[in-house]
Amino acid sequence: MRAAVIHEHGGPERLVLEEHFPDSRAGTGRGDRARPRHVAELSRRLHAAGHAGISIAMPMIMGLDIAGEIDELGPGVAGWAIGDRVLVDPIDRARGGLMGETVHGGLAERCRVSAPQLIRIPDRVSFEEAAALPVAYGTAYRMMLTQGHVEAGEKVLILGAAGGVGTCCVFLAKIAGPR
Repeated sequence: MRAAVIHEHGGPERLVLEEHFPDSRAGTGRGDRARPRHVAELSRRLHAAGHAGISIAMPMIMGLDIAGEIDELGPGVAGWAIGDRVLVDPIDRARGGLMGETVHGGLAERCRVSAPQLIRIPDRVSFEEAAALPVAYGTAYRMMLTQGHVEAGEKVLILGAAGGVGTCCVFLAKIAGPR
């Protein structure tokens, strides 16, 4: 299968389009995996630069914000069907790992994920809109609401509101009601 792969740390120039990267089948060994056709983005944070304390096995398919249609189901997957529109939670909470960092990500023709990572996308939401949610909004939500407990009447300062996470912080702050 075609995939955008890194073989060594460095800048974006290290990203290589491989035409014949091995394609694992859904359900291999566990029976709880699905594989979507999808859109994915390459986060600036996770491009081939590498980070202190994070070991990335090479080669690695990058990409962690993934949305698409299920095109194969592993045995034992319940509640999902071929063609279902899904968003992928980039964190595999069942086995551990982050898409595009510790397990292969979405910058490929196909990617394999655990069924618990799948989130149904409403018909009115595009794949591109859905794929914009996990990392930027997930990070902003944890910072503003889970950790920061931002509430109406408080003052909030958002630095760097020009990027994805900062923009999401502005939207979430507007909803929560601080000044």
